Amino acid sequence: MPEGPLLLVAFLLLQWAAAREWVVDFAPVYPAVFVIGALQCWRFHRTRLLFAIVLLLMADRVLLHFAFGATATQPMGGAIVNAVALLLPLNLLAVVVVPERGPTTLRGLLMWLVIIAQPGIVERLLGSGEGWFARFLDARVLEGFYFGWTSLPHLSILAFVLAFVVLVARLLWEPNEEKSAQMWALVAAAFALNAGAGGLNSTTYFAVAGLMIVQAVIDVSYRLAYQDALTGLPTRRGFNELLEQLVGHYTVAMVDVDHFKQFNDKHGHEVGDQVLRMVAAELGKVSGGGKAFRYGGEEFTIVFENKRVEDTQPHLEKLRATIAGRVFTIRGAFRPRKKPDQPKPPKKPRKTLKVTVSIGAADSTDPKETAEDVVKAADQALYTAKQTGRNKVWLRARPRI
Repeated sequence: MPEGPLLLVAFLLLQWAAAREWVVDFAPVYPAVFVIGALQCWRFHRTRLLFAIVLLLMADRVLLHFAFGATATQPMGGAIVNAVALLLPLNLLAVVVVPERGPTTLRGLLMWLVIIAQPGIVERLLGSGEGWFARFLDARVLEGFYFGWTSLPHLSILAFVLAFVVLVARLLWEPNEEKSAQMWALVAAAFALNAGAGGLNSTTYFAVAGLMIVQAVIDVSYRLAYQDALTGLPTRRGFNELLEQLVGHYTVAMVDVDHFKQFNDKHGHEVGDQVLRMVAAELGKVSGGGKAFRYGGEEFTIVFENKRVEDTQPHLEKLRATIAGRVFTIRGAFRPRKKPDQPKPPKKPRKTLKVTVSIGAADSTDPKETAEDVVKAADQALYTAKQTGRNKVWLRARPRI
């Protein structure tokens, strides 16, 4: 989680008098973080992150304009700070619990309407002259607790705690970059509101929250492009980029699941996916410094840097034998996501399958050959391994120059 250290750096810079001058110099470009983040979220269809970064920008601008700028008045300014402190965590919470349907769908347009309408509604309620809304925002509902460490009103503290608990629970249940950024952005927003009614400190923390979202969009986009969603292995794009960077000796091994079409035809695509995940898990643990990739379909590839093809044979044989020796049990339709501590014995014997792989490998010892030539040679070796009986490793050594 890089967001935590980023927030810590911002905190230390604001506490260090000499560094504050540097922070001030960059303050005029902070709104650009929100604009860039919003454009990135829109481009890569990260609707929740788009709404979150817009909410952070609105909170920062509202505080600067109404509570800190030339139009600020008391007690109106303090009431607006309390309103932002209560509504921001609740809005960030609503963004993550509402199903994501896109910013231009009917649900998305309704969300835009709710977000945009809130400042006007709050201003009208505060300007009604009765003062009940301002008293509500500043209500003390947590008497007996010590809150000298924060300037946030009690209702805001409750809202932040509720949102934080929900976001942490979501992150622990299914960790990913987007949920991590949402949780840390909430923490940064709490720092911003606790820092006062607008000004350098709060704007800096809001900008840090926006930067966290920008980083999350980049991380998610990278994962989608370079990590296979089914197996968790790097994709063919990552494989091709690695080949472009390799120099000297290296070996490419192509791995294919034997009779994979029969698994799908007889047992269904769900069982086929289970087979691919099992094989990928073993490939990810290959010895000898090999790096595994999902090449496409039931085919995988392994790259061994600084190794001749004969040096990789023990590692490939070990991999082949490990996969062939595993007992693959077909998962039940209602099997829990995690293995229970005391699993119940099955009512009837579960079906098991024998899974094997064929492997073909070639190396790059001929300087006249390109990486594409090495891959083709490894693919030809794989074809030979399958034609000669499957469940074997076939090496095709390159000419020594």
